[in-house]
Amino acid sequence: MLRTLTLALAAASLTHAHAQAVQKCCGTSNSTFLLGNVGTAPHTQCLYLPGDLTNASAGEITRLYYRYGTTGVANGNTLGALLVRMGQTTATTFTGGNTFFTGLDTVLQLATFDIPPGTAGDWFVIPMQTPFLFDPAQTLIVDIHFTNSTTTNFGCYGTTNTDRKLYSLNPTDLTGSTTSTTWQDIGFDLNTSTGFEERNGLHASVFPNPAEGTVYLNVEGGVPVEVEVADVQGRRVPLRTGTSPGMPMMVDVTTLPPGLYVARVRSADGRTAQVRWMKR
Repeated sequence: MLRTLTLALAAASLTHAHAQAVQKCCGTSNSTFLLGNVGTAPHTQCLYLPGDLTNASAGEITRLYYRYGTTGVANGNTLGALLVRMGQTTATTFTGGNTFFTGLDTVLQLATFDIPPGTAGDWFVIPMQTPFLFDPAQTLIVDIHFTNSTTTNFGCYGTTNTDRKLYSLNPTDLTGSTTSTTWQDIGFDLNTSTGFEERNGLHASVFPNPAEGTVYLNVEGGVPVEVEVADVQGRRVPLRTGTSPGMPMMVDVTTLPPGLYVARVRSADGRTAQVRWMKR
């Protein structure tokens, strides 16, 4: 028996305010020292303390959001060699006031990344390739670096930088400057499940995880009548899977790009479950 899996993502468009699970918002100070200026500040590191964030809870960060500022946003931007790293610490300030935190996890690394044109105050999204496990009781470190920027005056909104942001030229710099006046607003989505989600006794699981060529999707507690696979970027790709009664569904995922995916299933009586998995 063959079923068609549709790659779908229940996310809004990239250029409008979404329902981010967590936010630090909302300022009216514009700065190009985050995702625009390549001559002075292509490397930034920002700290977000537990008290800075609303709706914080434990989970995996799957998407970052920033707000369009007032300069260059109508043109959008293309960043070259974008690198995003994250970490957490119990510290509430940079050591010595100007020392970058090291030992961070790489959550995104792309040769190019496009930010679409937008309107001041709206949010745009940066999907993570690798989710980051977030502890709301600790300070979040977000480190960004790029080597090229087509719109060097591309601005993002924020509030006053009260010793929460450093910038420099290189991602390996040990110290940075604190003179940027703006500390950018941020939002992020959290996946709060622990590997699979269950509702009313319906369970979904996948193996192997991470996967390379084939994923086996197992459903317990009901017969699935609808299956969706979602990636973090919202692309829709038809996949096909074979299955036998009582056996896991076998899905060929060879053609999918590496990244985080979610398989969602719905039973005949309307119950749903989901499971995360990673394509290598």
